[in-house]
Amino acid sequence: MLSAFVALAVAAAAPQAHAGQAASASYADCLLDHLQPGLSDHAVQLVQQACASKYPESFVASVELERRMSAQRRADFDAERAAIERSANAAASAAQAAADAAAKGARAK
Repeated sequence: MLSAFVALAVAAAAPQAHAGQAASASYADCLLDHLQPGLSDHAVQLVQQACASKYPESFVASVELERRMSAQRRADFDAERAAIERSANAAASAAQAAADAAAKGARAK
């Protein structure tokens, strides 16, 4: 019942494009127009589904954008982690070299 109500509310409140007028509304605009503070997680999902049904091309584009951004965040994370590992390995090697030099100096005395 709630899902039907949310879908009806989204459809009724969406701006109607006249013939010859480009529809400026998109999936993101639909979400911004209908999501409000205090909505339950379930209600938010219903609004997302209704907006995705109303603007499927824009929804696909937003999902693709999120996928690309997620992949970029993952690549950035992996690169930073590799740099940190290299730095930690260099520090460990330097500490080992210093310990070896100190042990060698102690044996020489």
